[in-house]
Amino acid sequence: MKKFSSIFVLTFIVVALFASGCTEKNMSAEQIAAQMMDKENNTRDYSYTMHVTSYFGGETKESESKTMFKKPNLIKSIVTEPGKENQTIIVSDGKTVWSYIPDTNTVTKMKISKASELTKNDYTNIIDDFLNDTNVTVLRVENVDGRKTYLLETTPKENDGEYMLIYKTKIWVDQETWMPLRYETYNGDGNRTMKLEIQDLKVNTGLPDSEFKFEVPEGAKIVDLGEIKPPEKLSLEEARNEVSFKILTPEYLPEGYEFNNSMVYNNSQFSPENQSFETVEITYTKDEAFISLAETVSMNQSSDSTIMDRGEDIQINGIEGKYLSMGKTKLLMWKLGKVNLSLCASLEKDEMMKIAESISEKA
Repeated sequence: MKKFSSIFVLTFIVVALFASGCTEKNMSAEQIAAQMMDKENNTRDYSYTMHVTSYFGGETKESESKTMFKKPNLIKSIVTEPGKENQTIIVSDGKTVWSYIPDTNTVTKMKISKASELTKNDYTNIIDDFLNDTNVTVLRVENVDGRKTYLLETTPKENDGEYMLIYKTKIWVDQETWMPLRYETYNGDGNRTMKLEIQDLKVNTGLPDSEFKFEVPEGAKIVDLGEIKPPEKLSLEEARNEVSFKILTPEYLPEGYEFNNSMVYNNSQFSPENQSFETVEITYTKDEAFISLAETVSMNQSSDSTIMDRGEDIQINGIEGKYLSMGKTKLLMWKLGKVNLSLCASLEKDEMMKIAESISEKA
């Protein structure tokens, strides 16, 4: 797991985008990466409050999180949801991650492997991707919470189909710290889909280590998960032996696509029985292109389909489903029996439908 916290992901992207749109002579990705590494090296600690508002399916959802970070690897995040008194708390000392879930009064504890540092090549590759795929426009200077900011707007260079979730992005960049203070996304129809606000940002204030000491709430149940490792890549036969449900596979694939691997996820060891799930993700590849088929069986059958509410209603062999276009990436979701299926690929809608229609419980 690479040490790459959310506020600095946005900051690095902002610097890359700003440089691509604002300089008389565009800087190279390598030059921008060098500036980013210099900025990261000079940051000892930071804290901020992030307020996120999402707009999907006619619903508005809000959440707020307070985050603190101190080098080399101390992290604390407190998440608050509207209407809930208790807060979800996550604390890491670089060796162990403690998570408190108030709804179940449960604390999970897990060991983490040593994080690796991002190199200049990592930064360069990230920047290259954004500069190659994104058009950047500097709209104007605006004040955000009393701070002068540059307002940037980004759109994809290639218009690959519909953009039901994110087409245009606006970023307000603090002129003093070069950090983003606000971030908004819009779909292809111009409707806002998300607003992210960074408030009370403080850098290099000398956060004490005591801020990152986790205290178990009174009466909370502690679940020790040991060391959590990424799921292994399995053959289909191995995956079938790992899950309790029948894995479904397509009878049709576009020419050239072949099975690559499958991975199994299961949260039953640390979740309440009514919230546990099993998922198998099957990946088919053709050169650099891929098709991902995820199949999930959940004890709680009421899945969160807020994002998919923006999708198009479709029929797959007479079964209701949803189709969502996110530029190059297309997504289909439907259900066969107790299995929730999600098909993701950079293919045309007709091809996606043909794959989905070839998946049957009887196969």
